[in-house]
Amino acid sequence: MKKYFTVLLVCTCLLNQLVAQINTTLTVQSQPPANLSEWASRNTALSFVVDYGRPDPQPIIFKTEIKLLDGTIVATTDVQKLRSINLNRGVSVYFSKDVMPMEYLIFTGQYRNTIERTGKLPSGQYQICVSILQPGTFQVLAAERCRIFNLVGVQLPFLMMPVNQSIIPKLVAQNAITFRWTPVTPQSAIAPPTYRLQVFEILSNQQPVQALRANQPILDISLRGVTQYIWQPRLAFPTTDSTAQFIWTIQTLDANGAPILISDGNGESRSEPFIFKVDLNMGVKKN
Repeated sequence: MKKYFTVLLVCTCLLNQLVAQINTTLTVQSQPPANLSEWASRNTALSFVVDYGRPDPQPIIFKTEIKLLDGTIVATTDVQKLRSINLNRGVSVYFSKDVMPMEYLIFTGQYRNTIERTGKLPSGQYQICVSILQPGTFQVLAAERCRIFNLVGVQLPFLMMPVNQSIIPKLVAQNAITFRWTPVTPQSAIAPPTYRLQVFEILSNQQPVQALRANQPILDISLRGVTQYIWQPRLAFPTTDSTAQFIWTIQTLDANGAPILISDGNGESRSEPFIFKVDLNMGVKKN
């Protein structure tokens, strides 16, 4: 019994010596991308600096956890599947793709469903914690380091012009219609969003939402980072009605061409649509 105790004491002392010679520093961007897959391509999102003092290489794995501030686990790495890496003497810098590979992250409960559906975590405040473990035994070789980060909720653009239910004279509409909207917030200087402007004609037997869902757009254009567009429609308006009605909307897309906010009400990152009318008699010279 004494022999086993001695062996255990020696192993503990050696482990403590090893831990004492590993110093780590974790840095996390205060507002990183909401899409976690983007972290791997941005070294600025997360960096983990390891200063190792022993001359012999040490195999290690990283255990990473994403938590709420109250400690609730959102995601954790599957340490059973992680491949070990050799820690060499000196200072080494690791990034998100090293310490939190998406293929080995296990998400819990509602967060798993959200990640599978959108690739993003809900907006809110989180903390990420990284520790270094010994492969196989999973003993802690370096103390856990944690940092808080925020995922800011996205505010879709608000339509400004033409104003909802506004009336445009026929001659003005045939010459040029100016569309204007607010930018998505928060704005990203790294990857400006693409705004997809669509205009649909509302037929006489349709509700506005039906036109938006069923009709082919008479204008469908994508504009990167631009919040205004001047359209020269040159439309042939009917002569049987006094007005023609149109509905327009903005769809906001990310750098990959996907809706920037899949968890919004319509699931397409579309702004609330506006309706405008063209008065077919207003501005027309009468003989």
